[in-house]
Amino acid sequence: MAQIPGLLHTPIEDIPHASAEGRDIEMVSFGLKKYTVPDSHRYGKCRLISEFERISLIGEGAYGTIYKVKELKTGDIYALKKLRIETKNECLSKNFIREINILKSLHHDNIINQHGIAVGRNFESTYIILEYCPYELTKVLEDSEACSLLDQSQIKNIMQQLFTGLDYMHRHFILHRDLTPTNILFSSTAILKISDFGESRSFKADETEEKTPNKVTRWYRSPELLFGTKRYSCSIDTWSAACIFGELLLKKPLFPGDSDNDMIALIVQMLGTPNESIWPGMSSLPVMQNYELCAQPYNRLRSHFEGQPNTCIALLHKLFLYNPKTRFTAAECLAHSYFTEDQPTACDLTTLLITLKRADEI
Repeated sequence: MAQIPGLLHTPIEDIPHASAEGRDIEMVSFGLKKYTVPDSHRYGKCRLISEFERISLIGEGAYGTIYKVKELKTGDIYALKKLRIETKNECLSKNFIREINILKSLHHDNIINQHGIAVGRNFESTYIILEYCPYELTKVLEDSEACSLLDQSQIKNIMQQLFTGLDYMHRHFILHRDLTPTNILFSSTAILKISDFGESRSFKADETEEKTPNKVTRWYRSPELLFGTKRYSCSIDTWSAACIFGELLLKKPLFPGDSDNDMIALIVQMLGTPNESIWPGMSSLPVMQNYELCAQPYNRLRSHFEGQPNTCIALLHKLFLYNPKTRFTAAECLAHSYFTEDQPTACDLTTLLITLKRADEI
C-alpha cells in the first residue's frame, strides 16, 4: 500500500489556524456568569484525532477519505473515515449522520465494526473510527495470481458470508444501496466485511415509501432502479450481490454498461426482454414511458455461465429475475442447495489472502 510522502507517523489532525489553537469554549450560566467548559466535557464521547498517527491513505470516495492509522496509546490499527464537510453550511451531511447511526445499530461478524467518532480539537474535522481490514474484493479480482486461485469452493465461501451479512441487515430493515467489490472487505482472519454505508438507509416492510431512485453504482444497479422506480426494497441489494457472484465466476464484470441505457441493453441481451407477464407493473415505471426495449426472447444465462455447476446456475436464475418481488432474498439464497448440498463445500480463504499480502509487499 502506497505511503503518503512526508506524512508517515505524523498526527492526522488538520492543523488549525494559530488563533484557533487551544481555543476555549465559553458558556454563560443563567446568572450571566461566564465559565470555560473543561476538555473532559467539551468532546462528549468523541475521541480526539490527535490520539492517532496516520500510516497511509487507503482510499477516497464521494463521501470521505479513509486512512490507515495507529492509536498512539495502544498501538492498535484502525481505519479512519474522514467526513467531507458540506461547505455551504459547514455541517455534517445527512448521509454521514445516517451512516454513523446505521453502523451503531448493526452488530454482526460480516459487517464492518465502528469504534466511535474522532474529532479535531476545535471540531474542524470529523471521522468515523472503523476496524481495519487489509483486503478488498476488488484487489482479489485485479491480482492475476489471486484471481487464478478463485475456485468454486472459495467463491462459495465469499458468497455465503456476503448473503449472511445481507440477511442480517435486511432483517433489521437496512438497505445497503451500493454493494460493489470495492465495498467488500476481508479481515486478516479471512472474515468478509460489508463496508461503506454512506448510501445506506432504513426501509419499511411494505415498500410503500418513496426513496431516491438513482442509487447503487451503475454496473450493480437492478432493473427496477434503471427503470426509475422510487419504491424498492431488499431486492436491489440481492441483485447487486448476484452481479458480484457473476463477476467472481467469470473473473470480469457482468454488466459493464457506460450508461443506464447501455446497462438495460446488456441485461436484456443476457436475460431476454421483460414483459408484464413476468414483471407486473413494469410498463408504468418512469423510464418505460419514453423507452422501447429491443426484442430478445431468449434467456441466455446458462450459456453465459457455461461449465458452472447446475446448482450454481439454478441459484443465479433465482437472483437474476426482473420482478423484484420474486427475486430471491438473502435468506432464500443461504437455504439453496448450492450452499447446503452441492460439492465442493465452501473452503477457507486464507491461501487466497496470503497471495494478496505477498503481492502487496512486493
